[in-house]
Amino acid sequence: MLIYKKLKKLLFDAGLSEAEIFLYLELLKNPAQTIYELTNRTKLPRSTVYYAFSRLEGLKLVENNKEGIRALSLKSLVAELATKERKFRKTAHKIKQIAPFLRAPRESIQEFETFYTPEQIIEAYFFMAEVPYDTNFDFGDFESFINAIGPVDLAFKFREKRAKHAKHHAICTTFGPKLAQFCNKQDLERYKNRFDVFKQMDFCNKWIIFSDTSEYVLFNDVSDPEYPCSLLVKSKPLAEIQRMQFNHFSNQL
Repeated sequence: MLIYKKLKKLLFDAGLSEAEIFLYLELLKNPAQTIYELTNRTKLPRSTVYYAFSRLEGLKLVENNKEGIRALSLKSLVAELATKERKFRKTAHKIKQIAPFLRAPRESIQEFETFYTPEQIIEAYFFMAEVPYDTNFDFGDFESFINAIGPVDLAFKFREKRAKHAKHHAICTTFGPKLAQFCNKQDLERYKNRFDVFKQMDFCNKWIIFSDTSEYVLFNDVSDPEYPCSLLVKSKPLAEIQRMQFNHFSNQL
């Protein structure tokens, strides 16, 4: 039947071997009482049948009990594929974030750390508040960054820590209710803050934190809400590039 031809192709695309597919389709047609019976019916080597059956059992596509051996629903395979898809999507996202830094000379990067959970990202965020420098620089989409990691109170806490030792200047490519809370005159003066909005550049879902003197740069990417990520890099050349970029856009304001 056409449906079984289609199923065979789909199972092959899902990663099953020809022997595993053959065994599963055979059990769909008729259950078996024993592995021995199944071996005789399929004419496959006994070791091949045992190995294929073991994998199908692990995927919960077949079962062997006192009533015999039978094929099970494909629901478990669907769930397995969905899990793999999420895993590969997450891995692909991680590779995408790291790839640009591979072009930099190895000796130019002194430290490189990656963070993939909100808790880790927040910890790295506060680390950047306490690194010694005179002026903290931020660039990009502050609104999306805060939305991804938690309540705006986190940014208030960052401001408190940073204000103890440094000034601040941010160029924001978006403006929203979270950023608006920082832009009242009293707080701008009290915390030595400056916020400029530069919407001409598309920097959606990215927020970079660096400074005037430190070699640390924190690259934050929240373009995939399920997998936010931060990369903490200590590199003099990369820090200088960020400062040059910041000055370039600052001069256009």
